[in-house]
Amino acid sequence: MRGFGKLRTQRRTYRRSRGRSRTVGAALSVAALAMAFLPQDSATAAAAGPVTDPAALVNPLIGTGSGGDVVGQVDTFPGAVVPFGMVQWSPDTSSRPPGGGYNYADSSITGLSLTHVSGPGCAIAGDFPVLPLSGAVPADPASAQQPFSHASESATPGAYSVTLAPGTPSAVGVRLSATTRTGLAEFSFPATDQAHVLVKSAGSAAGSSAATFAVSGDREISGSVASGHFCGQPNSYTVYFAARFDRPFTSSASWAGGTGGTLTFDTRHASTVRMQVGISYTSAAGARRNLAAEATSWSVSDVARAAHNAWNQQLRKIEISGGTAAEQASFYTALYHTQLDPNVIDDADGSYPGFDGKTHTAARDHHQYSDFSGWDVYRSETQLIAMLDPQRGSDMARSLLADADQGGWLPKWPSVNGYTGVMNGDAADPMLADLYAFGARDFDVHQAVAAMVHGAQGTGTPGQGWYVERPHGQDYIADGYVPNVGSDSISPVPNGASETEEYAVADFAISRLAQAGGDAADAGVFLKRSQNWASVFNTATGYIQPRDAGGAFPSGDPVTAGQSGFGQSGFQEGNTSQYTWMVPQNLRALFDGMGGDAAVRQRLDTYFTQLNVGPNQPYHWQGNEPAEGTPWAYDSAGAPWETQRVVRQIVSTLYAPTPGGEPGNDDLGAMSSWYVWATLGLYPQTPGVPMLALGAPLFTSEVIHAGANTVTVKAPQAGDAAPYIQALKVDGRTSQHAYLMLDGRPHHLDYSLGAAPNQAWGSAPQDAPPSFSAGPVSFPPSTRAAVTVTPQQVRVAPGETTQVAVKVDNTLGSTPATVTWTAQGPAGLTATPSQATVTIPAGGAVSTAVALAPAAAMASGYYQVAVQAKASNGAAIPTTDILATVAAPGVFIPTAYVTNYSDGTLTPVDIRTGNAGPPIPVGSGPDGEAITPDGKRLFVANNNTNNVTVIDTTDNHVIGTVTVGNVAADVAATPDGKTVWVSDFSDGTVQPIDVATLTAGTPVKVGSQAERVAVNPAGTQLWVADQGDGTVSVVDLASRTVVHTVAVGAAPFGIAFAHDGSKAYVTNGGGNSVSVIDTGAAAVSATIPVGAGPQGIRVSPDGSVVYVADSGAGGVTPIATATGVAGPLIPTGSGAYAVGFTPDGSVAWVVDTNTNDVRPVTVATGAVGAAVKVGNVPDGIVVTPATAP
Repeated sequence: MRGFGKLRTQRRTYRRSRGRSRTVGAALSVAALAMAFLPQDSATAAAAGPVTDPAALVNPLIGTGSGGDVVGQVDTFPGAVVPFGMVQWSPDTSSRPPGGGYNYADSSITGLSLTHVSGPGCAIAGDFPVLPLSGAVPADPASAQQPFSHASESATPGAYSVTLAPGTPSAVGVRLSATTRTGLAEFSFPATDQAHVLVKSAGSAAGSSAATFAVSGDREISGSVASGHFCGQPNSYTVYFAARFDRPFTSSASWAGGTGGTLTFDTRHASTVRMQVGISYTSAAGARRNLAAEATSWSVSDVARAAHNAWNQQLRKIEISGGTAAEQASFYTALYHTQLDPNVIDDADGSYPGFDGKTHTAARDHHQYSDFSGWDVYRSETQLIAMLDPQRGSDMARSLLADADQGGWLPKWPSVNGYTGVMNGDAADPMLADLYAFGARDFDVHQAVAAMVHGAQGTGTPGQGWYVERPHGQDYIADGYVPNVGSDSISPVPNGASETEEYAVADFAISRLAQAGGDAADAGVFLKRSQNWASVFNTATGYIQPRDAGGAFPSGDPVTAGQSGFGQSGFQEGNTSQYTWMVPQNLRALFDGMGGDAAVRQRLDTYFTQLNVGPNQPYHWQGNEPAEGTPWAYDSAGAPWETQRVVRQIVSTLYAPTPGGEPGNDDLGAMSSWYVWATLGLYPQTPGVPMLALGAPLFTSEVIHAGANTVTVKAPQAGDAAPYIQALKVDGRTSQHAYLMLDGRPHHLDYSLGAAPNQAWGSAPQDAPPSFSAGPVSFPPSTRAAVTVTPQQVRVAPGETTQVAVKVDNTLGSTPATVTWTAQGPAGLTATPSQATVTIPAGGAVSTAVALAPAAAMASGYYQVAVQAKASNGAAIPTTDILATVAAPGVFIPTAYVTNYSDGTLTPVDIRTGNAGPPIPVGSGPDGEAITPDGKRLFVANNNTNNVTVIDTTDNHVIGTVTVGNVAADVAATPDGKTVWVSDFSDGTVQPIDVATLTAGTPVKVGSQAERVAVNPAGTQLWVADQGDGTVSVVDLASRTVVHTVAVGAAPFGIAFAHDGSKAYVTNGGGNSVSVIDTGAAAVSATIPVGAGPQGIRVSPDGSVVYVADSGAGGVTPIATATGVAGPLIPTGSGAYAVGFTPDGSVAWVVDTNTNDVRPVTVATGAVGAAVKVGNVPDGIVVTPATAP
């Protein structure tokens, strides 16, 4: 799970944060921090002999910063935690990266939260922030923060300390330590009767839908919070806390409706306040029981010492010697990161919340785990856990099976007891197979295979009312591939090709576990299905590519076709250059399809000229998991020395003991696990197979203590100067194999390493890691011929005729092509000729004139003519749609225009009939939109191309593109129609566009992360939701300056005005509320609770009702403007995101960003009509006004 550049921001909660653009100054400051972070002796040789206290070498601050534009926040956390613990008591800093919550470049702490996740990419956990401070309590305690300095900060495994407000009379010392389910804090205050501990119960990282805070006596408190919606999904959880202090507080107070509280202590005679706290996912009583069971000491030092010992017990399972001090620190910190997640979620008595909503009890001496970042961790982390800790790994397998038993399906990225469906594929299958293959076998294999097969067959009631384990699974079974017709599993683009590959890997995993369990029938069926990757291999281009519903590969250059702002159509978080190699189960067949080993090596050599480029360039992206195995592909292509070279290059250039010292988000230890394996010179290449591909070890001595599968490595020459294998002995015998099979016996590897590659070692075909086939693979027919139509959008009156040209283009072909095309439109709209067969020479093209003629009686509206084509070898060619607007001159079609974020298109929907016309291409990442009051011009803000597309609505063709600032988010037109204002999200600015000249004016600085904008009815002010600041900026349009800044709730998004302009309504996406602002006073007059994740908002044309799109609640909440009272949620779909009313106000059209459709809601009754399919990840909607031409 990665983030990249402008797209991966906090704007869309379900788009995983994968880096962000930064100014040069910011980049330099982080670089300076990194230099200061390095130990002075980092390049010196480590002490001789095996490491005996590995926990002392771990630096939890590694990975807590940014690695640059491509990497973004690594997003680990530095706080107190024990291996796989339920409690991770760690600081959150002001920018609060998702999951880890801590940014090394920040200078203030907002709270010490009890739960964290290491680098997940979406906001999660961060529950119950606690903040000690002295002096006056801020007016808004929930937003309080305290400065800190790294000079007074320390982090070690199981302990964290910092001084808040250092160097001031108000300085407070903090020491934290943890057990599995509890934490212990020590706060050292100055002498004062105003020593405070703030408890922000509602301050979870992903917001909260409910929170409580209660005081019992003068030493105890408790509370709860309901949060969830990981990556914008429907899941939710409730977590409870119970805390006690070693001394009484003198007073207490609650605030924000009882969702937070302040405890005050008198420290004039004794400066220290200690706090014990336990949490539970079952109940308040469970939290108290956990507190009683584990919080047995008031000594932070003692608890920290026990945690340190627990970490040593875990980290000593891999024993190393040699290397530099920096390399040893990086190694053990990486290993530490792999042992943080998944987390225990059962209480001390075994109770845990199940996927059926009931409380269950784990078997005695076993534990229930959650937060499995499956898509990330199945490739290299699960195997490591299984080898080092087979009992814990077995419990993780049992946990996944319990989830399936209770919820009906194996989960993808389960969060506590909720499905999230995050990331494509079916990762539980390779996880279970990996756990078994690498030694974690204390679970029911037959139960596991049954659950895996059930998920792979894909039939049954959705889990928790919505979750499907394999989206498009029936298409995959029927056709052998997932058609690239939509995006799912939070993919920002249609992801048919990558989903096909992932399903094939999952099928292979099923075959391996079935075989291990003696189920030969399922083993055979799923081994055969695991070759379905070949269904998306295009022999004409030599790349894995998506196919549409008709079986066609995309036309054009495979590297550039379908590129978007974040990846390429067909691939979740990546592109064809990166995903083509992701066939670990049968690299041999893939390489044969690509032309053999020599051709493969040449392509790999080019591919690895860049090592960490992000999702859009045709090179390696080490910072994302699908590419993790590619450096090891040389082992299977007869060039293991190149694996040794590339792996060492990645280890030495992309990992470092610094805040930004990983190539991407840590992803719950996935990025760290790759480093652990790479430095050991081993890699678990094939899911479900106990096999390790070989590279060169970095350390002179390594022992993986794994019981019967213990691996001992001796490499006396190992080090930075000797990255190449010269010779190898396995168990005393010379070996040429570039892999090691784990077979339940200890193995001893003796390496001879050197500075120059030995191209003879491991290069023979029989020395390559084995591939697994069910017989010869079959590739689909393909062609380089393409069909285009010019013009693709026409307007024609009924009874009239217009001309288009159908061109068959074979300029990319190396051989002649014969193609038959057919043009088919709706009844009454004819194409003449409607069919042709043409033969095109290599490098040539043939065009045919076609007349389009609607019947005289044909109703006005949007229609499409589909031009379908097929080559003579059976290869399908992508269908080209002609958008025909049938209307007489001056006739207007009432239209709702919907932006399709992932497609870079706009879908027009006839609001009279619900007919959707073919999409209109705009820029990349179209988002907010606005139409001029006369209805003639439509403006679309394009996030990823930093521009605004302008469309003539008479025939829906693009008439201009205006370049603006970074991440154009939204647009709003002034009442006179002369100016359109655009918000530039990354710049924190708004910018005017002159409608007559289509030129952009000077930006006006507003708040952080400028989101939705609205012009007041009088046309005198522009209001801007500052998502990053929790404010609204009010810009005076005459002076073009900010005249007011109004504090609202967390993560404000949408803005709408009452018709008289007296009120402004602002959705708070992170606060599940709407702020009502008195525009005259520029102050919030009311806060209205609504559903989870409110985003878009509109006031009805008659001004009587406000519709709020609650993206996390799956519907719209109506608010009566007369009373300010919210009505019951109107369910419209799982991802309600934007709203637009028809001019008469009778119908509200609601955009659903998860189901890729819009739905009409009858305002009078709340009845929801039939969904109208649009493009992928629809974002915005605007309806043409009644005055439109």
